Amino acid sequence: MRVLSLDTCLSACSVAVWQDGVILAKDWRPMQRGHAEALLPMVEHVRAQSGLDYRALDRLAVSIGPGSFAGVRVGLAAARGICVARGLPLVGVSTFELLAAAIEGNAPVAVALDARNDQVYFQAFDGVNALCRPALLTVSDAAAFIATLDVTLRLVGSGAATLAGLCTGRVSASYPDLLPDAAILASFAANRPAVAGDTIAPLYLRAPDAKLPAAAT
Repeated sequence: MRVLSLDTCLSACSVAVWQDGVILAKDWRPMQRGHAEALLPMVEHVRAQSGLDYRALDRLAVSIGPGSFAGVRVGLAAARGICVARGLPLVGVSTFELLAAAIEGNAPVAVALDARNDQVYFQAFDGVNALCRPALLTVSDAAAFIATLDVTLRLVGSGAATLAGLCTGRVSASYPDLLPDAAILASFAANRPAVAGDTIAPLYLRAPDAKLPAAAT
């Protein structure tokens, strides 16, 4: 199995080529903006480093959010375009799953991403099993949910430090600076069904802040 994976959801941009459990090539760059300009040159660089032509790939993988609206759109649009042009299927994986998988071991993990306005994008996992659905919650509601669990969690994501302060005795460690990595994304994609690119939907969890002006009455 050969997978090309792309992630642009948060403040990093990464691309990897994975073959049968081995990363042949990867590029990971921190960036607050500029994902659209950086992504396709990174894809070509990594693909060339891997020594594989697009015809040798079995599928693509892309992170679907949540994250910045622009970042999610950039990655998904690029992945769909490559899939259509090259006749490849696509796998979508959430940012929650990628960050939870980045923590070593199988201890329970909760992912909390800062969504501003005292809110977090939130999902908790016990190993590979989700303990709740992905959700946009207030920080206090996320802490209240954690209090109902009979486990000690590790927290990861840009909202982890804030949430940890409300979860005394329930959190064993906090990783607020951890970001997704396309290398982890590729390993997820190898073990999931792939579908046509236009059937993969973004996971936004809320409407965009920017709104069209109301029509005059």
